[in-house]
Amino acid sequence: MLIVVLLFSSLTFLVYNFNFYNKLYEKNGVYEVLDLSDTAKITRQVFEYFKSGKEFESFKLKGDINYFNDNEISHLLDVKILLNKIFILFYCCLAIFLILALLLYLVTKKIFKFLRSISLIFLISSSVFIFFVLLLYFFGNNFFALFENFHLIFFPQGNWAFPEGSLIITIFPFGFFYDFFFKLILNSLIIALVLFAFGIAGIIVTKKINDKLK
Repeated sequence: MLIVVLLFSSLTFLVYNFNFYNKLYEKNGVYEVLDLSDTAKITRQVFEYFKSGKEFESFKLKGDINYFNDNEISHLLDVKILLNKIFILFYCCLAIFLILALLLYLVTKKIFKFLRSISLIFLISSSVFIFFVLLLYFFGNNFFALFENFHLIFFPQGNWAFPEGSLIITIFPFGFFYDFFFKLILNSLIIALVLFAFGIAGIIVTKKINDKLK
């Protein structure tokens, strides 16, 4: 449960963070093609569509760029469905983890035993996750292949390739996803390292307490 929480915790904070998107837009030259106010309006429409399913309201963009067509909106619908599944999985795992942690506390009864048990959980889960991140980093060196395989797995219907100049490619270029991916991995890795440190500290502290009790 904790590994899943670690995997998706960063996504829940960043996926609807406009300030984060704005930085990625600036870095990847989106504002060199799209007007800043148009980009903000489109981004907030995408957020609303993902959150509540609110339909897109087409408008005339500044410059020679057409609004989302049916194929682009169809792909955004697929992304919305995938995000909903991820969020359901994340919050279910988080709830189950908290419930099991509470049950663990009630079963162990003594605080230092609970601390040792939860420390082991932190240590093992974070270790597995850090290993997983290292694998992602290795494959991330060929991010294009990773990106393409991700789409082939989760969007097998194949409606995720768009011509240059289309709005979805213009506002969300390849570099946007590259930067987004590594930000997610970095944030999750930091959280995992913190849990790893807590796990080691908890084991050391509980061992000292146990030695004193003997």
